[in-house]
Order: sequence, then C-alpha cells, then structure tokens
Amino acid sequence: MKHEQDTPEAAWEEIRSSVAERNHEAFSRRVEVSRFINRAYDDATEELADHCEEFHKLYPHDLYFQFGAQNIRNYNEEFRETHLGFLDRFIAAYFNNEKKSKTFEANPVTFAAGAFKKLHSAARSIVKETYVEGNRAVMLVEITGGFIYRRTIGAMDFRFEFERDSEGYWRLTGVRNVDELTPPILDVAETFWPKSWDLGISF
Repeated sequence: MKHEQDTPEAAWEEIRSSVAERNHEAFSRRVEVSRFINRAYDDATEELADHCEEFHKLYPHDLYFQFGAQNIRNYNEEFRETHLGFLDRFIAAYFNNEKKSKTFEANPVTFAAGAFKKLHSAARSIVKETYVEGNRAVMLVEITGGFIYRRTIGAMDFRFEFERDSEGYWRLTGVRNVDELTPPILDVAETFWPKSWDLGISF
C-alpha cells in the first residue's frame, strides 16, 4: 500500500535521528546510499579536476593537485573501488560505534568515523526551504558546525535531492550543490587530514 502522506521533511527527520542513534536500518531505508555516494564521488571529482590549479596554489604540499586535472580524473577512476570501499567501511564503523584510532595513519576508517562523531554531536541543522515537483524534491538545509580540533566549523547550505519511491516514501538520492561545498570541505580535510586522499596509495 502506498504511503501518500510521507514528506521530504519526514524523511530528513528520520535520517537525522537514525544518524544520531546509529540506526543503520533506518538510515538505509531513507538514503539510497550507493547512488548517493557514487553521484557525490563523480561530482566531486569533476570539481577537484576543474579547479586543480586553484587548489594546487592553496595546498602546494598536496601531491594530489600537482599533476593536473586529467591526472585527478584518471586517479579517481583507477582507485574508485578503493575510495568507495573506504566510504562503505567508514559508514559501517560509524554505525557500529567502532573504537576510534589515535591517528589517521593508524586506521583511517575508524579515525574518520570518530572525527565525524565529534562533528555530528556539535552540528545543528535547519531546513530552510523545500521544493517539490512531482516525485522529486530539493531541500535546502543549513548545517552549522561547532568546534572540532579547536577550530570553528561554520555554516554550509546543502541542497539535498530526494525522490519518492514506488511505495510513496521519500529517499535521499544526492547533493545538488557539490560545487559550492567542495572548497570548504576540502579545506577542513587539508587542515586536519592532509593525507586524507591517500589511502595507502602512491603515485
């Protein structure tokens, strides 16, 4: 039986609560995880490649940006399985509440999951607007961070995309404004995890 009364806002609230409660079943019910990750990976790859020269000037120590835009595209495609596998393990480590390693180098997965736990506990979100057109919706959500590693994480606006499935439930499928989010998220990664792109891989 189709769920005609479901809304994108209800889906967002269930996503929020499932992350806070580490309820992977509820999270998976509301997020098309594989589709979300693959889309974000492809969009972020293009943003990093398109602005490679600019990022190289900002982060001259980072080998990732030293060999040009096409190298980034080739690298991300060659190691796609490794990178997406890392994200899968990161999600599992977070929802399983695995013990955080002391350093990124010791265990990148559990270190990143532990860092996300701290960031999430300090973050706040506000739904600003929701645009619904048929079985698709875009939700503008302001996410404001607190303090992590003694640095304030500011506010960022995420444009989340939702789709209504065959049973009438809204599910998160992607982020529309990866272009706007890449620079501030990259800056956090470069500041705290300067080798976060290198999962044991060398050029």
